[in-house]
Amino acid sequence: MATTPKPTEKKKSADRLHPFLEILRSPVTLGLILTLIFTLIAINFYSVRGQQESLRHTLPIWKRTLFEAAEKFDLLNQDLRFRMRGVRKPSAPVALLTIDDRSVEEIGRWPWSREKIAFVIEEMMKYKAKAVGFDIVFSEAQTDPTLEAIQRIEDKTKGVKSDPLRSALAIEKAKGQPDSILAATIAKYRDKLVLGAFNEESDDSRLSAYQDYCRNEAFKRANAEKFVKNTNTTFIVNDEADLFVDLEFDKVFDQLFPAIEKDNTELALKQVFNKKSVQELSEVEKRKLLFLLQSANMKYCESWLTPNDLWIKDTLKDYGKIFQKSKDLKDLPVDAAIEKFKALSKPMPILQHQRWTINTDQVQAGGDYTGSFNANQDSDGTIRKAHLFFRTGNRLGTSFIPSIALQTFLLATGYRADVEINQDPKHPEQKTLTKFMIVNPSKDPEEAVGPVPIDPQGRVNINYAGGRNMFVYLPAKELFNGKETAIVSQAEWNPETSEWNQKDFEVQKADFIKGKAFIFGATAIGIYDLRVTPFDKNFPGPETHLNTLANLMEQNFLKNYEAESQYMAAALLVFGVLLSIAIAWTGAIAGFILTLASVGAVIFLDQFFLKKGYLVSMTLPAGLILFLYIFLFFYKYLTEERKKKHLRSTFSKYVSPAIVDEILKHPGNVELGGKKQRMTVFFSDVRGFTTISEKLDPQALGDVLTKYLTPMTQIVFANRGTLDKYMGDALMAFFGAPISYPDHAKAACRCALQSLVKLAQLQKEFKAQDLPLIDIGIGINTGDMSVGNMGSDIVRSYTVMGDSVNLASRLEGINKEYGTRITISQFTFDEVKDSFTGRELDWVRVKGKYEPVRIYELICEGQANPEKQKMLDAFSQGFQLYHEKNFQTALASFQTALTLSPEDAPSQLYVERCGKYLKDPPDDNWDGVFVMKSK
Repeated sequence: MATTPKPTEKKKSADRLHPFLEILRSPVTLGLILTLIFTLIAINFYSVRGQQESLRHTLPIWKRTLFEAAEKFDLLNQDLRFRMRGVRKPSAPVALLTIDDRSVEEIGRWPWSREKIAFVIEEMMKYKAKAVGFDIVFSEAQTDPTLEAIQRIEDKTKGVKSDPLRSALAIEKAKGQPDSILAATIAKYRDKLVLGAFNEESDDSRLSAYQDYCRNEAFKRANAEKFVKNTNTTFIVNDEADLFVDLEFDKVFDQLFPAIEKDNTELALKQVFNKKSVQELSEVEKRKLLFLLQSANMKYCESWLTPNDLWIKDTLKDYGKIFQKSKDLKDLPVDAAIEKFKALSKPMPILQHQRWTINTDQVQAGGDYTGSFNANQDSDGTIRKAHLFFRTGNRLGTSFIPSIALQTFLLATGYRADVEINQDPKHPEQKTLTKFMIVNPSKDPEEAVGPVPIDPQGRVNINYAGGRNMFVYLPAKELFNGKETAIVSQAEWNPETSEWNQKDFEVQKADFIKGKAFIFGATAIGIYDLRVTPFDKNFPGPETHLNTLANLMEQNFLKNYEAESQYMAAALLVFGVLLSIAIAWTGAIAGFILTLASVGAVIFLDQFFLKKGYLVSMTLPAGLILFLYIFLFFYKYLTEERKKKHLRSTFSKYVSPAIVDEILKHPGNVELGGKKQRMTVFFSDVRGFTTISEKLDPQALGDVLTKYLTPMTQIVFANRGTLDKYMGDALMAFFGAPISYPDHAKAACRCALQSLVKLAQLQKEFKAQDLPLIDIGIGINTGDMSVGNMGSDIVRSYTVMGDSVNLASRLEGINKEYGTRITISQFTFDEVKDSFTGRELDWVRVKGKYEPVRIYELICEGQANPEKQKMLDAFSQGFQLYHEKNFQTALASFQTALTLSPEDAPSQLYVERCGKYLKDPPDDNWDGVFVMKSK
């Protein structure tokens, strides 16, 4: 049968748990919990940030949620960081060739004719521009009314046999082809121009790593070889971790994709176009059909080599032959080879895109270099990073496309970009970018210009110069003015308005254009190529690419601190612990100041790193500081501040301010309601106070008591004592509570000796003021006693109780018997004998107690002087002989002591006792104990 715990057992259990519960309830514990939470958030943040974005959808929802929340605040912090840094004047030789509102007004609405674009190119090359990157794509052929009229004439005169007519029509037809004019101009300056292209959003989440090999072939069949040309030797990618780079998958897909296209063509003719043959389709419908077929090939890659692969039976033997050429797959059955091929394929770090929109075949054929002008928006729609290259598939040479900023930079400088991809040592399940170097191939040997700080996705942090127009804008209309000068614009600081305002100024075209790299794009509001950046919510899209181009020129990208992930969690943990302790131990004002100082330190470090070119995620430290302050402030307000007010009110009357502060720091040391504790209690009383009071009127008596009690209380406080109460002229104090400390007996003895020193000074002052002479007696005892808030439900007092307290009171009174000033018990003497000098006075039996107590007179701290010590030695010898009933020899010793100190009252007392016992010897059962008849 189970037994119910006794009340005493419950109390003991509660007592054991009490310290643990107090620790749990402390604000420091709350701070440590918050610190631990932020540390775990930081660990999660950096682990997810180091992983490919395409793999994040596989993470648990809580990990993604935590990361996305931390990332959102970190992105906002980046914007604030830029605004705090302010605008910087760029120095790179770059500018924006802009289709602005004024150009649209003067030249005509956008899009302009291809002849006008060709003219712009001619003008830029005429004035020796280094390179021009197009933030424009000519994805559709330009229709021309004249060409259409010639075509109609040609159709109507098919039956007319006239060679001159045919020749004339052919000549005029050639003149009326604007795309051919632009294509010829691009071909003419192919080493200076970067054509534009754009892609759809990333769709990596739908693909497995091995399916990149299918996407390679689908991309190649669509338009890869039209704009990712082998002639582009400025951008080289090398994948050291590709185990299957030599496998000839094209031998399968060159047969497979036509079959897929055939099936989808028949389906589209029936369900989409309602036509019987491709020949019946219009040009627009043919382009739509081409788009559908390319999409079908890409879509097939999502099911390639899966149970949903509808073509697997037709191609299985072919894959078996292909896999035999791999050292990792040869000699395996085809099914096993496929599974191992899937397992060994690791995902690329660069985000993949499905389809690309490029220029018409005619325009594209003239250019050697094409770059993507896609913008990289963060989750909140702001552009803070720029992709330097993109991919569709993973086949080197045909799957990687640089950005227009990177490709324009490479053409303008003559440099080459070397990209190296390898297995990620931190995340073995994926690949990573191990190197991205810009080299100068004209040097022998090739000279590295500098590493570019890219992240695992091939992105850089854009170091924005500021808001719009921080770079020079060259309006395209200025190239049509027929002059050698042009009106350009740039933001300049206006000291009168304290703002950056756009300012127009005239330049010589030859001087301004020569040697610069340009991004050619639209800033006209009607064309709506506007973006959100940290500086501006309506920022021209082409200028984001121009900022990236300028960063490449100046080599001033903002780098992520590589060791940040290693240090941040530890830094948060250490800093959080220290700050938790600091806020917990300080008041509201000091805590607020400390928090402000910590936030200021974080801002200072943030700007310091920014000036050094580093982006460090200071969101987590800042968030930790704010959370610690807010949570700890309210927690302390609701709990500790109220408790402190009560404790300060309770103890300020009893102890020194230093002790009160210590109590407030460690309130757990105070046990309200009483607890048993070993302490030292102290009583002092004025001798003959009744006689003194009779000589003085009440006002004068009160002044004398104030002059006496004030310094005596200060001495108690100075020695860490607690004032218990005043009892008329008497003072009661105790040592060792409310703050417990081991040397409480020494503190009480030191207090007693200092009180006598102060008494001597007061006696001189009172004598000079013709006041009565006062003297005091002090009793001290050490032992177990009950201490705490005691009394009634109406009035309570923080005090001590117990036999040990009563003994101290008796010892104060016993001084009158021996003519001493400070009497201490044997229990106190045992605690202080190594540091203080005392002499044994007697063995006494106090009223109400049978067991005798040895009592001592406290002489001094440390060793007594030689003369005093001789007297004490003689007294001690006599005292020993006295208790041996050798009263004659004892008398001689006491007389020797009196010879050395004629006014020594204890020696005089024992001379009298010895004389009495020599005349009238005590009984045989005499034990040498003196019995106190009064309190």
